[in-house]
Amino acid sequence: MPWREFVNGRNVMNKVKKWTNHNGNKCFRFLEREEFERPWIIVLVAILLVAVIGIEYIVYGSCYTLVPNLVLFLFAFLWWTTIPLKSNEAVIEKIVHELMDKTVDADAKVAGTTVVKSFVHYDMRGTYAIITGRCFLVLLKNGVVWEYPFVYHSPTNDYEGFYECGRNYTICRNENHIRAICPQRWRRFVSKFKMSDKTQLGVLIVIILAIGCLVFGLFCWMIYVLKWWSLVILIGFSMLWGALELVARITQNQKGRTIETMVLYLRTIVYCLISMAHPFITIVGTYFFVFIYAFAMPAIGLIAMKGICNWNILSETIVFLAISFGSILCSHSYSITKWLIHQTPLRNWGNHQYEYYREELAVYLIHPSNVIFLLYLMYFVFLGISGFLQIQNGAYLISEKYDTAIFKAFLVYIAFTNMRLKAKDAEIDAKELLKRTLQLFIYDKCKP
Repeated sequence: MPWREFVNGRNVMNKVKKWTNHNGNKCFRFLEREEFERPWIIVLVAILLVAVIGIEYIVYGSCYTLVPNLVLFLFAFLWWTTIPLKSNEAVIEKIVHELMDKTVDADAKVAGTTVVKSFVHYDMRGTYAIITGRCFLVLLKNGVVWEYPFVYHSPTNDYEGFYECGRNYTICRNENHIRAICPQRWRRFVSKFKMSDKTQLGVLIVIILAIGCLVFGLFCWMIYVLKWWSLVILIGFSMLWGALELVARITQNQKGRTIETMVLYLRTIVYCLISMAHPFITIVGTYFFVFIYAFAMPAIGLIAMKGICNWNILSETIVFLAISFGSILCSHSYSITKWLIHQTPLRNWGNHQYEYYREELAVYLIHPSNVIFLLYLMYFVFLGISGFLQIQNGAYLISEKYDTAIFKAFLVYIAFTNMRLKAKDAEIDAKELLKRTLQLFIYDKCKP
């Protein structure tokens, strides 16, 4: 989409004045937008949120959405106040690139390298983000960062305020500037804490699960509180989104650009949620299918045999057998669980590169070492809570028999795991043992 920005119904690029000063530096000025303009935006947001709260109070007599709506209003207010600032920064970025790109490319060619990326950087101070300095940063292919002067001259009695772009660069030594333009910020952040790859993976998975559980819990909470109204809100949100996009395409003025910006923010939020949902669905879906295979199938089989064969087997016994068998099966049958993943929707269907990475992640998650750790973690949490309740209150987490069944299943799992480890450590020569055993069946004459 071509870059455009409108001020008072006119293209702001038509309001830009450019010139070259006596030092050979490029200068420009333009009509900047004022703060707190277009108050109808925040008024509309407030009316919509009040309407949502009012509908809930009239229909259900409750105000559960009051706090979430206040948080949403706070974010909307902050977004509204930053609209003019972001708009001015976009204009400045566009003009500086028009004035400086050819100069930067020429300097890079003389230095025998190429430009990777460049942008205007602002040095800010305090919680009010007071601008203390500006510069034009350039990242070269060889990893060097150049810094071009970029200065704002405040208005005086003799001239209006304007911006000046210096034509001579210096090699950047400011660490904050280098971190702002240099890639691999995540690695720079992680390197400060000296985290291993395993720790990084654990932190990333925890963040994904936390955000995914939060979104899923919020969705379930909306369904529980609002019931069928949640469907109405979802349909209304979709219709509002479509209407805003339609208006933004038809209207080519300041309000139309504002609506397009609102749609862009909505699209960005939805895209971020979907991006975080993909790995969350992969992680949860992987262990869900393994749980069905290892735990639910044996339990269903035992319940079916109990009904068909009239077995007098307790439900606690079924839980004990299913958990014992399932824990052993999912942690010591890697080839079977891997085959199972290839039969689920998480497999690689060959449609997109994303499906390949999704399948690789699912296969990695079901590796015996990861499954064993997860099982021990679950047992640890269960036994810790159950033990605390029993010692402190003389109560049980589920019931006495069920808690005992799960505890005994954990003991069986520990015994089997240790048996497997000892079997690997045992130094038994199968060929020699077979030879000595066969000798028992050979009856030679007794030696005189």
